[in-house]
Amino acid sequence: MESPLPNQQFLDDDVSENSCTMLRSPLMPLTFGLVLCVTSASCGQKANLHDSIVAADTSKYCLPDACFNPHVLAVENGYEVTTFLGAKPQHAHVAANDLADYLQALPMQVWPRGPSIAISPTDDVTDQRAVTQNLDAAQQVCRSMGLQVQVLPGG
Repeated sequence: MESPLPNQQFLDDDVSENSCTMLRSPLMPLTFGLVLCVTSASCGQKANLHDSIVAADTSKYCLPDACFNPHVLAVENGYEVTTFLGAKPQHAHVAANDLADYLQALPMQVWPRGPSIAISPTDDVTDQRAVTQNLDAAQQVCRSMGLQVQVLPGG
């Protein structure tokens, strides 16, 4: 029996003329994989940090004497990121290319004020162009992650 359409096969050669015939395209697994990839976050695209923070109900981590979200200080060679677990600040130097991964990996407890972040340029500058470039890049990265960005004066 000849296939009615090119590149398609009958699943069952013994199908009667009165029954429904199911056709299978060789591209079906590829099509299914593409649909699965587009509809899931497992295809190289990370979940939106905004949505993760909102889903975690981070306001419960806001203490009366300590309710601070992360702060990103743009410096010449990357970023100084300050996070707070309770009232205790923790500092980390983060390379410019690693900011998104670093923020994504932070525990939800460091976002007690929700999906917002403060960013500022350093005042200790030798290469103003590098600081400005990192400040602009940090804003773009944070906004692309769904965070509300507050740019503060140098610090």
